[in-house]
Formats: sequence, structure tokens, C-alpha cells
Amino acid sequence: MKRADAVCSAYRGAAPPLAHPRSYAQVLAYVKKTLPLYAAAVRKLEQLEPPEDDQPAVRGWLAADRRILKAQQQLAAAAERRDFPDVVAAANAIQEAGVDARHAAADLDMQVCARA
Repeated sequence: MKRADAVCSAYRGAAPPLAHPRSYAQVLAYVKKTLPLYAAAVRKLEQLEPPEDDQPAVRGWLAADRRILKAQQQLAAAAERRDFPDVVAAANAIQEAGVDARHAAADLDMQVCARA
């Protein structure tokens, strides 16, 4: 799982720090910066071949990462529409999937990928 942690480390180094946007434009700008980076990281993670015993857990972990991607796309769309309830719902979905992804990564004994 060291290779997975290396991918997560590279993503963290390239992505801007988590922001607390105060406008739809700031939300959109943040997602536009992070979404391509996150999508690329997930693609790299999907290409890794985990040990056979870990494959079910890895599939669950990557499923949570894909939920984050989908929620980020929904967040961008909601921000473009200036739809506050949908922005909140998408942000909550990102947080929930993020918790699931971090727990799954921790269960796989990853260090970097398991951190918030």
C-alpha cells in the first residue's frame, strides 16, 4: 500500500489546501482546481494491483473515492447554478464519502491516504 500512499502524497502536494469559500465563485474555483487533480489520483490508484487478500477492501475504498468525485462534480454544478441547498448537500456528500475513504484506507494500513 506504499504505492497508494505515494499517490495520495503527490495529490496532497499538488492540491490547494482545503478552503472555506464564502461565495459561489470561490466554491467553483476550488473545485475547478482540485477536481482534475483528484480524478487523476483516483485513476492512478485504480491502476495499482493490491494483494488478493486486500482487493475487496480496496474496491470499497475506491468506491468511496469515486463518490467524492461525483459529489465534487455536483458541487461545481450547484455553485454554477447558485443553488445553496445543493451546494450544502454536495459538500456534505464529499465529507461523508471522505470519512468512508479515510476509514477504508486506515483499515488497509495506509498512512497518507488515511489522513484528512
